[in-house]
Amino acid sequence: MRLLRVPSSDIGEPAGHDAGTVLSVIRGSPEWWSMHWRRTAAILAILTLLIGTHIPKLVIGQPGDGPDKLLHFFAFGMITLLLRISDLGRTTRRTAVIAGLLAVFDEVTQEIPGLYRSFDSMDLVADAGGIAVALAWCKALGPPRRGSPAHHLENRRRFAAIRLLLASAQNWIHIGIAGAFGAMLGGVLLGVFGRNPVIGPVTMIAVGGMTGFIAGVVAVVEAGRRHSIRRIDQERRCLGCLQVLPNPDPGDDPIRCECGAVDPGLPATGGLRPRRVALRIAGLLIVIAALAILGYVILLRVGPAVPFLRRGLLWYTGLGAPTSMAFDAIGLGLVGALLMGRSRRLAAIESESEGLHCFQCGQDLRGVSLDRTRGRCPECGAEFHVARTPSMAAAASSGDNVS
Repeated sequence: MRLLRVPSSDIGEPAGHDAGTVLSVIRGSPEWWSMHWRRTAAILAILTLLIGTHIPKLVIGQPGDGPDKLLHFFAFGMITLLLRISDLGRTTRRTAVIAGLLAVFDEVTQEIPGLYRSFDSMDLVADAGGIAVALAWCKALGPPRRGSPAHHLENRRRFAAIRLLLASAQNWIHIGIAGAFGAMLGGVLLGVFGRNPVIGPVTMIAVGGMTGFIAGVVAVVEAGRRHSIRRIDQERRCLGCLQVLPNPDPGDDPIRCECGAVDPGLPATGGLRPRRVALRIAGLLIVIAALAILGYVILLRVGPAVPFLRRGLLWYTGLGAPTSMAFDAIGLGLVGALLMGRSRRLAAIESESEGLHCFQCGQDLRGVSLDRTRGRCPECGAEFHVARTPSMAAAASSGDNVS
């Protein structure tokens, strides 16, 4: 058995967990292998970046048609993500420091004779943008501090499922293959159908490749997460070390795993989930996108007549298409992470009202007779669940499991 000081950045970090708590990770358990492969992936990504940026410079495409800044943004976003979910990053601050120092080292060493490269401050800006976007999304997708006990348990199971997915080297290979196929498909489609006189073909292929890579990876990880949740339920695995728990006898106390975690059982959730929160955020995204497009058109028409807007437009257009596209990606990434975090927080807060009002019709459920902790709305018949724990502080102290 290996004792580890819990990193506050690992997948499934409890919202109110003390980072100094010592938890046991059993060597050879799925959780141990998950930590091992996440750490290995982060190290290999860093080595790949350093090797790729320290070979003699290659000139691809016409002058001005180079996706250099976009590649910097994408590469450091991926590295930051891998650092954040591994025990190398541990905290947001530590991850930012490691990734920032790596970006500075990578750019400073471009001046090595024979590489035919040079230091570029805009590369550092793109690196910083990728780091910021990755950390913002990690924060947005992390466990919320608010929420009902059932909501916290559901989050624990989701993160445990992802850790179980990443405990297999074969799954990592599948994720990589999906990303490669997505990159090839996206690059070909955007390279063929996205031709235009403003952005060069090489940049369009790179944008399509990066977009396709992310889409392929997200699709496989989501499918694997759903499968892993079913495995956890069917095999009754511990949410801490992910080992299979023994079958309890009826009436026995909750099982305590060898790693020290107590089996919380299956989540008892009922009623319609707060879908109106998701619909509200989706509608807000559509409105923001429409306003952004409208604002850009108005800016192009009104900007030349206003001195400071004219200077801003001249600076922005002078960056070149690849660099300005990197700035666009940074802005979109940060806004998307902000809205995602807001959506998850609202959903968590909404879950605290479970048992107080019906999520489907809004009927007041106080005073409705219960069968243990479950009941049905007298208005629409939707099933709901009332948590046994009356205080949210108890839910926060139990927290989500970590690696």
